[in-house]
Parts: sequence; structure tokens; C-alpha cells
Amino acid sequence: MSESDGTSVWVGDLDRCISIDSIDLSNQREALIEVLGAELGENGELQLLAGKAISARLLFEKGISPSEWRHALHQSEMTIGVSSLNLHKRTDSPVTQFLKGLLDLGRPYAIARYARWERLDYPSALTSTVPHGLRALVNQLLASEGIARTRQVDTNIQKALKPCENGDVIAYRQAGVLQSTLHQIAGNAPNHPGGAYLNRNRMRDILSFARLYFSTIELKVNTIEELRFLLENYALERVIAQHDDARLTTNGRHIRSWRLRHVQPLINLYPYAIRHGLKRALAHEPPYFDRTALVNELALAHCGIFRMRAAGEARARASK
Repeated sequence: MSESDGTSVWVGDLDRCISIDSIDLSNQREALIEVLGAELGENGELQLLAGKAISARLLFEKGISPSEWRHALHQSEMTIGVSSLNLHKRTDSPVTQFLKGLLDLGRPYAIARYARWERLDYPSALTSTVPHGLRALVNQLLASEGIARTRQVDTNIQKALKPCENGDVIAYRQAGVLQSTLHQIAGNAPNHPGGAYLNRNRMRDILSFARLYFSTIELKVNTIEELRFLLENYALERVIAQHDDARLTTNGRHIRSWRLRHVQPLINLYPYAIRHGLKRALAHEPPYFDRTALVNELALAHCGIFRMRAAGEARARASK
């Protein structure tokens, strides 16, 4: 026996009211989970790297709809390609395309975070990530300091901006080479008091731009091994920086081990959805990388970016 008030019914056996609207929403939710599970395949699970998997229910709880998953899967398939051969050796292998797709996907977000973190102008930060862009910013610095561009100056700048070929020198160190070069140029320039008198704020910005430039270049890796090698180099450099007693004085405050702030890969500023995928890739047992898992990982990262954009748009609408 039950009584209804229009939106809910009293169920005597349960001794409480049950919302009809809630039942409808629950039924719709379960129907969508079933659709998503059917699209994922066997057992309604999504195979990931490192032996991991994610269920249709968990995907739905993360806010990923069946249509979003289909769109993300299509983008991932287009990026990785259809070949299932040579999964870990060739530069155009699915592993390489997976890494490129994942790192390209999160790069704009990482650059934006870096710009906010370093208090940089975002358009200038974007400009600094391309060779001619950073060169133009360096030339602006020289012009503001009244340093004439000679053939020797241009040659020295070109050498300082050339990325390290063997990949064992991190962005922080390469930016340091540029700093030393600029100090040397200022010291040799007529009518300039020397490197110690370069404008501090302009130098701070140009070195931040340089770290960003070299950080984006060092992430152009082709294999998981190259990525692991890069991260290991950063880990070693951070150990050195932790034992560095040098201090930076700013606004009357002494900041110990201030180098640690800059000794970190750009990956640390990537969205969590991408960082989690890279973490599983690093934990995966080489040399066999199943193409399906690679496609799923990249699709899952795309879904994470979809949800981030939707959340951002919702916040923008709410602030109006």
C-alpha cells in the first residue's frame, strides 16, 4: 500500500518515501553506464598501461559520457594511427605517437600554469617556446640595455640557445648557459657597466622564458626510456640543489635552496589526467606496449581535458 504526493511515493514496506524523480535519474544513470560499458568491450572495463584498468561505472562517475568517450577514442585513434607493428622501436611507432599526443595535449595548460607561476605575460611565454620567439625576446633585452648586435654577439646568442644534443643537461642548466653568455656580452659591450648591472627584472624574465623554452624541447621524447632518463636527471639535480647552501635575498628575506623552485620538469605542471597516464607508462613493463592500452590511455587523457574545459566554462558563466 502506498500514497503519492506527485513527486514521491510512500512505501510501507520500507517505511519511507521514495522520490520518483530520483528513481528516474538513477535508471537513466544505470542505462548510460550500461551503454558505456558495452562500448568499452569485455567486462565493461578499459584496459590501461601497467596492468591497470578502469570500469565504465568509474568513468561515468568521473563525468565522462558515452558520447565524450567516443569522441576521445576517435581522437586517440587518429593520433596513434592504425599500425600495430614495431610498437617500441621506430620513431613513428604507436609508443612515440602516444607520447607526442599526450605531451602535446597538455602543453598549453602547462605553459599557462608556468606563466602564472613565474608571473610572466602569457603571449610572451608562448612566444618563448619557439626558437625565433625566444631569440626575439633576447634581442629586446639587448636593445633595452643599449647593447649593439654585432656578428659576434649574434653567434654567441645562437650557441647559447642551441639545445643540448645528448639530452643529459636539464633546462635549468641550459638557461644558466644563456645567463653566463649575456653577462659576458654585457661585459664586452662598449658603454655598458657589465653583467652585474643588467636590469634584474628583465633578466629574471628572460631566464624564465629560457627555462620554458628548453623545458618544452626536452620533452620531445620518442621513447619511454628517454622520458625516464630525463626524469632521472631531474631527480639527481634536485638532490644537488637540496644540498646547495646558496641563498637568494629578495625583499629583505633570505630564501634557502631557492634553486629547487626551478629544478623541475615541465611535466609537473601538466594536468593530472596526463601525469597519471605518463606514470602508468613509466611503470609499464617494457618492451611490449599493447596498442589498445595506448589508445585507451590517450583517450582517457582527452576526456580529462574535456572535463577541465567544461569546468572552466562553468566557472566563467558563474562569474558573470
